Amino acid sequence: MLNFAQNNTTRMEETAAYRARITQALADARDANGRPLLTDEQVKKLSQQFSDEELEDGMLFNTPEEVAELLIESGLE
Repeated sequence: MLNFAQNNTTRMEETAAYRARITQALADARDANGRPLLTDEQVKKLSQQFSDEELEDGMLFNTPEEVAELLIESGLE
């Protein structure tokens, strides 16, 4: 039982770190003139578009930067 709890905590930490890297990539996105593409509010909203479970499913296939790019291209709802 302890192993499951440790694995679950590790997975949650990895997902949180992955989401933080996505958030940073969103915040770092710039237009051709070097201005931020997104406001802080937009960064926050976009970074919450995917659930933890959805992020876990995609972590093996997409870098945080790729996810950020996808989110920027899809825009805000």
